[in-house]
Amino acid sequence: MTDDLTIYKQIHPRQCAKLAELGYRSVINIRPDNEHTTQPTSLDLAAATKKANLAYHHLPFDDERLSRVTVEQFAAYYHAFPKPILMFCGTGARAKLLYQSALMQGLL
Repeated sequence: MTDDLTIYKQIHPRQCAKLAELGYRSVINIRPDNEHTTQPTSLDLAAATKKANLAYHHLPFDDERLSRVTVEQFAAYYHAFPKPILMFCGTGARAKLLYQSALMQGLL
């Protein structure tokens, strides 16, 4: 989306070291745990990002629960986290919606 933020689909713990090699400094996971049986848990991703020296935050939401509070929380992490940031969900669609919501509300 920008030089500071990339929106992507589901990542896996084994990819975290490569993300750090590519220059990412933070990861924001907006996918709720247990949406799909094959997705890694937030705890597994937190451990892998820590090992790769990436900042990490889990801000889960689904399309039906996107609220102003969630948008404001995302904006706060966006401003506080080292950049560039990789933000992901299952397909990237919710991540894009969250980013666009924060942008349209003047929070980014």
